[in-house]
Amino acid sequence: MKKIIILLLSFMCLFSQDVSQFKHSNVKSVKERINDVGLLEVQITFYSLVNKKISYKIEWFDKDGFAVKNTIDENYQNIRLLSGQDYIVQKVATNERIKKYKIYIK
Repeated sequence: MKKIIILLLSFMCLFSQDVSQFKHSNVKSVKERINDVGLLEVQITFYSLVNKKISYKIEWFDKDGFAVKNTIDENYQNIRLLSGQDYIVQKVATNERIKKYKIYIK
């Protein structure tokens, strides 16, 4: 019986997520679509319980995972989040080869 309890507790620890890693998360949602001209569009909704400044950038990739340089989104962009309000950012890929992206926040 003790072995079963220890085994169950081990699985719970293995598969449970550390809630503290999401405590300061500022991303409420991320949506994507292919627009009318065939380009990938990304919409990020940021949210914060307190007024704060954050920086973000998007890195674009082709279908094989290779980075596609985009001078517009190359640098971090600063935004100010107001307490309790959504802040929506919309970005459009620069060409049709772009199929994936990563969002960096600091």
